[in-house]
Amino acid sequence: MYDPLTPVPLFPLGLLPLPGERLALHIFEPRYQRLFESLEMNEIEEFGIAYHSPSNPHSFDSPIFGGLVRLVFATEPGRTGARDAVVQCINLFTTNEIHVADTEDNPPYPSGFMDRLKTWKNWRVPDNATPHIEELAQYWRAQGSTAEAQGPVESLTEAMVRYDFNPIERHEVLRCKSEEKRNARFTETLQFKALIVQQMQLKSKGHFPN
Repeated sequence: MYDPLTPVPLFPLGLLPLPGERLALHIFEPRYQRLFESLEMNEIEEFGIAYHSPSNPHSFDSPIFGGLVRLVFATEPGRTGARDAVVQCINLFTTNEIHVADTEDNPPYPSGFMDRLKTWKNWRVPDNATPHIEELAQYWRAQGSTAEAQGPVESLTEAMVRYDFNPIERHEVLRCKSEEKRNARFTETLQFKALIVQQMQLKSKGHFPN
């Protein structure tokens, strides 16, 4: 059972996984090799990928956002202990601090106390974003994408995964403190992506917009 007073293992990365999303990871640092050994031995069930990237200074602000993940599959360790793994995101979280362990600490990987965000399940796609989604969906269907066969997206997190929001774009949506601001940021990003698609289509027809 989840205990908010127990620190959770953290893996700081320049990634921000969203619920339902699967990620492939290459595990080469000894401290994270130890983390995955603990996962395989059922010593721990889950860990947090904390979005912490020099490419986005805001990712170091408190609270730090991340995705809570569980192990799906891992290869056997190689000669150096490195391995490949697939994890699946099951929830979102925030943490106010990442405790980086010393080399002699056990366990040796970072950890932190987290607040799990359950409100994301209620984040619906706003109506004014629908035209941009329809334009993007039409474009990706024409490119042969099978994702649209799953039906229309209903939640913000699902839309951000399907329409390829990068980690910075995801973070800008998640860190909004109100529903109004969150929806506005989400819609602005979608609108920009739809504009890029429009320009790509014009170029393919021999038009070159300024």
